[in-house]
This record gives sequence, C-alpha cells and structure tokens, in this order.
Amino acid sequence: MNNKYLFVYGTLMHNSEHPMHQVLQAHSEFVCHGRIRAQLYQIHDYPGAVLSNMADDEVHGEVYRLATPSVLAQLDDFEECSAAFPEPREYRRQTVEVTVSGGKSISAWAYIYNHPVDPNKRIVNGRFQLKSWQ
Repeated sequence: MNNKYLFVYGTLMHNSEHPMHQVLQAHSEFVCHGRIRAQLYQIHDYPGAVLSNMADDEVHGEVYRLATPSVLAQLDDFEECSAAFPEPREYRRQTVEVTVSGGKSISAWAYIYNHPVDPNKRIVNGRFQLKSWQ
C-alpha cells in the first residue's frame, strides 16, 4: 500500500460515535480536517460522495494517517466495497486529492459512492450532519 492517509466524510468521522470510527481510531492517527472536490448526497442514514470537476463542489471531512494499513480490509467490508459484496459495490475505495490547511494537497484513500444518486438528496454545503450511533 503506497497511500498512508484516509479521508473520511461520514460515519467514520470522530463526531459520529459510530463503532467503526473506534476501529479506525485504534489503527490510525487524526491528522487534520480537509476537503475533496466532490458532491455529497444523503443515501440512507449515511452519506455518499461523488467526485466532481466543478471548483465549487466540496465535501468536508477528516484525514487520518494509517498506522495499521490492514485496517482497510475491515473498512472495505463496512463500506461494502470488498470482494464479499456483489458488483456493482456500493462504494469504491480510491485515491483522491485532499486539500488541507493552507491550501496544501495530499493524496489519500477515500470511499466514493458507486451507485446512482437522487439529485434531490444532495447536501449542498458538503458537510454530513453526524448523529450518535449509541
């Protein structure tokens, strides 16, 4: 694995209190907040980001440095993009450019939504409203 960073924008963020964030936290270190060029949609009780070429399209989230890269296998299962799920999978993990503090860019893994979206469910401000999972 060449990429040591992961960008998250939904239920894996620290404020969600989702049990899978605890898995991520145990195998990584929070680096900073960041944003990617994408559009954000409400899928069910979780979001999906779809990459965009439009300069004004931003999805905001968090960047983590992976201490244990093998955690990606668990996260792939959670995001339904591992081989355990039939094609087309709900998400695909791919490398994206993340803009961080001061306008600097870094390369990070991100889970990108891989199904059609309802344009009426777009989260225009690019910030998923987190909820407690407990």
